[in-house]
Amino acid sequence: MGQTQTLPRDVSYLAFDLLPDLICVDSPGGTGPRHFNTAWKQHASALGVPDAFSKWLPIVLPSDQPDVTRTLRESPSPDTSQSTTFRIRSPDGQYRWFLLRIVQRAPAGCEDPTRILILTDIDEQKRHEENLLQKADIRDRMLNVSVDCIKEIRTDGTLVHMNAAGCEALNVDRASGFGMEWLNLLPTEAHEPGRAALREAAAGQNARFMGLSQLPGQSARHWDNMLTPLLKPDQSVEAILCVSRDITTQRENEQRIALLLNELNHRSKNMLAIFQALIRRTVPDPQAPFVRVLEERITSIARSQDLLIHGEWTGATVHDVVTSQTVVAGDFPATRLRIEGDPALQFVPETADRIGLAIYELTTNAIKYGALSNDTGTITITWNLQEENGKQIFCMCWKENGGPTVTLPERRGFGSIVIEHNPRSIPGASSSCSHEPDGTIWTFRAPAENVVRLPSLLF
Repeated sequence: MGQTQTLPRDVSYLAFDLLPDLICVDSPGGTGPRHFNTAWKQHASALGVPDAFSKWLPIVLPSDQPDVTRTLRESPSPDTSQSTTFRIRSPDGQYRWFLLRIVQRAPAGCEDPTRILILTDIDEQKRHEENLLQKADIRDRMLNVSVDCIKEIRTDGTLVHMNAAGCEALNVDRASGFGMEWLNLLPTEAHEPGRAALREAAAGQNARFMGLSQLPGQSARHWDNMLTPLLKPDQSVEAILCVSRDITTQRENEQRIALLLNELNHRSKNMLAIFQALIRRTVPDPQAPFVRVLEERITSIARSQDLLIHGEWTGATVHDVVTSQTVVAGDFPATRLRIEGDPALQFVPETADRIGLAIYELTTNAIKYGALSNDTGTITITWNLQEENGKQIFCMCWKENGGPTVTLPERRGFGSIVIEHNPRSIPGASSSCSHEPDGTIWTFRAPAENVVRLPSLLF
């Protein structure tokens, strides 16, 4: 054993000279450095300092010197190690990061341990960590300025991170470290829809649900919760992003608008009723046929208005407009009054009343003279969107079959104006009404963007 300790230095520490780390070996008993490996000596030369590490302290960043001095002073127990990181000034004036590790080894047959100092250049790693921390700090500051509650959730529902707005809304300490069950922070009534949305997001699907929150002493808040899966390169779900938006003001405004619309509808109906009363009191004969026709037309306008009010003045579906205006025909079977078209397609408010009144006039004419005046006639009402020259065109057709032989009307009255001319006031629209021997045919065409609410224009 003693022979091993007396071997020439270049043989004993040959392995250290092959390593890229800077290595210094102190003699047992702390009598001084016994060996500096090649990397250490080369680096000391490049720094312009002696080999002894104690001479390096002047080029250590002043704020790091206390940690280095303490680590050198507090030697670890045998066969253990301790470490610290610090910065050394390079000849170009820049500082580079190093990791200092001190290892105590007790050679066999020797009471005093040998101390080994190992310096590893970790500047690139440290710069990368600092860059990541800076990006994380920027991300947190960006998230914290948002008024939305933004959360990262694991697929099992535990909370990973939440921005400042979320912590405030759910009464969570920002320094808590999170890790709690996200749904347990929400009111009980939100648990079931929240679990369903969480399952969808964990399966890779976007999900959404409405919820409420209420802190002690505060009014309830309405939230729109949107869950988006965050995918790995293999498309499996790594985590879930949940953005909760406070829509309390929106909900309150919607309720206020609904009340105003209902009040407007009520007052408008009262006004129409006054018009009807004025007509009956003004004309010489309140029972005259034209009075009844006029009242029915006013009622038709009221039905269209009802549809718009119930749709919060955003429009009414074509299907609802057609069915509400043909209801005056009575309970006809679907084989005689066929309605065919996309039930979800909506008229814009400016269109619903014009087309509705035209459908009403066509219906009353069919009852009096056309396909609904006998027991065999049929009416087919269709609508669709067609592509023409790169633009969508809304097309609607009223077609009667099997009714009495149609004759051209002797005069063109108000009904003809409503059926043909009134719809043409819509920009780009055209309409025609022909009285064929087998029944009346009415067609209407207009640029779809002027007539219906297109999905591409909703957002």
